[in-house]
Amino acid sequence: MNAIVPGDPECSDCHGDGVVLVPMIEVLGAQQIEHPPAYRRCKCVLQKDILNNVERGMAGLTEAPAVPTSKLPAYVSKDLWLTATTPWFKAHLRHTAVRQPPTWYFKVVSDADLITAWLASVALKGQHILDPDAALVSMTHLTLTDLVSPPHLLILRLGVKAARNVATSEVLLETLQIRNHLHLPTWVWDQPGHKLAEGHLCFSPSVEDFLSDWAHLSVAASDSPELDPGAGTPAEGSVAAASAFDFTLSSMGQGKKKKGGAK
Repeated sequence: MNAIVPGDPECSDCHGDGVVLVPMIEVLGAQQIEHPPAYRRCKCVLQKDILNNVERGMAGLTEAPAVPTSKLPAYVSKDLWLTATTPWFKAHLRHTAVRQPPTWYFKVVSDADLITAWLASVALKGQHILDPDAALVSMTHLTLTDLVSPPHLLILRLGVKAARNVATSEVLLETLQIRNHLHLPTWVWDQPGHKLAEGHLCFSPSVEDFLSDWAHLSVAASDSPELDPGAGTPAEGSVAAASAFDFTLSSMGQGKKKKGGAK
């Protein structure tokens, strides 16, 4: 049976080992301090971990086209209301996500997902459900809080749910209030052709009031992402950004020590 190679066999740094030796001598002024042998994750493994994390956040996101710049990285720790087409959003979210460490937990959740999670708690109470999505009650997230609380950044994709439910706007508002209570950033994403306004399933005056002091980035439907054909994998900048999260292994190969972490 072939052994699993953690790194890229073609990598000039680790030659497939997945880790590289950390210099054992540290110079402090005129004094040299020798450390026990230690290793850190190689760049080739780090790139793979970042791309896997991007896919966990939104399936298929790594296939989005690369763009050279984006405004979205400035909002990774802030609330944002974003109106943009799907191609524009995916390209710019990919640009943002590949520049975060692999421990960054972001999640794109649709309004339909919110209702499905909310219906689970209603079903557990034995209440009668008048919603076409009732058959899709989630057994993964038994409460709305289970779904919306864990991510460092929660991205709410509106406009997916088509079947009417009178509680949709209330469930959205509750989600926003939960995230606000936890002091965690949230992005609300709607479409230029289906804006969060009167007539939208998720709209209510209360939701509008809650979002009134949020930054609102609106991208015209005619705008398309400015492609960067040379960027197929995380750039050097993304590797450097994630380097603070590298682990070290003791000389005995036991235990992992994180040097930092996302909120």
